[in-house]
Amino acid sequence: MPKFNNILIVGLGMMGGSLCKSIKKNKLSKKISAFDTDHDALSYALKNKFINYKVTDLGKMEQPDLVIICTPLSSYLSIVKKLLLKLNKNTLVTDIGSSKGGTHRTIKKLFHNSNKSFLSSHPMVGSEKSGVKFTRKDMYKNKVVFIIDKDSASRASYFKLKSFWEAIGSTTHEIDSKTHDLLMSQTSHIAHLMSFIFVKSLPQNILNDNLPLLLGGGIKEHIRLSKSNPQMWTDIFLNNKNNIIKTLTRIQKNTATIKSMIQTSNKTEIKSLLKNTYNKTK
Repeated sequence: MPKFNNILIVGLGMMGGSLCKSIKKNKLSKKISAFDTDHDALSYALKNKFINYKVTDLGKMEQPDLVIICTPLSSYLSIVKKLLLKLNKNTLVTDIGSSKGGTHRTIKKLFHNSNKSFLSSHPMVGSEKSGVKFTRKDMYKNKVVFIIDKDSASRASYFKLKSFWEAIGSTTHEIDSKTHDLLMSQTSHIAHLMSFIFVKSLPQNILNDNLPLLLGGGIKEHIRLSKSNPQMWTDIFLNNKNNIIKTLTRIQKNTATIKSMIQTSNKTEIKSLLKNTYNKTK
C-alpha cells in the first residue's frame, strides 16, 4: 500500500525525474506530481508516465504530503516562498541540494516562523548529464542519503523522511549542516572544481585535435565532470564558498611544493610525496 497520497517533485531535471521513476517503481505514492518552468519536460514526463500530474503554477497545486525540491540552489528561496503560501502543516518539504550553507539557514528559519515542516536531504548521487531525458529508475538505489540537522524537525517528520529514502533503496545517514558542507568542500565539490580548472587549463588545440585519442583514465573522468550543469555548480561553489576557499588554499600550497620539487629535480622528495599520498587511502 502506498505510503503517500501525493508527492510533488519541484524541478524535473535528471535528478528530479529519476526520483519520480523511483517513486513509481516502488509504489510509494498514489499520485506523483511535478512542477517545472520547462513545460516540455513536464509533457515528456507525463507522456512517458512517470508522473500523474503536471503543475505549472505552485499556487494552484493539489495539496501534497511530501515535497522534494530538485532545482538549482539559486531558485530555492523563490520556490519556498511560493510553497509556504499554499502548504498546510501536514506537508513535509525536503530538498536534495549538495550544499546547505546560508540558503539552508534561511529556509529553515522561514519554515520555523511559519510553523511548517522542512527537513533537508542530500543524496550522494548524480551525473554530468542533465535533463529529464537522462532519468534512471534505480539512480537512488544502494546510495547514501544524508539527512541534515534532524533535530530541527519533529521526530515524526524525521521518520517520515527516513522511511521515504529507505523505501526507494537508499541508506540514510544523519549529519549536521556545518559538518556536511565541510565534508563536501573537501571531496565532491573540490573534485568537480578541479575538473573544471583542468579542462579550462587545457590548450584549445589539444581539445580540438587530440581529445578523442586521449580519452582514457583520469582525463576521461575530468572531461566527464567538467560537463556538469554550470548553473547548479555555480550555485554550489558560491553557497559553500568559505569551505571551498580553504580547500583551494591547501591545494595551492601542495601544488607549489611539488612544483618546486620538479623544478629542482628532487627525485627523492617527489617519490616520498607520491608514496605518502598513495598510503593515505590504503
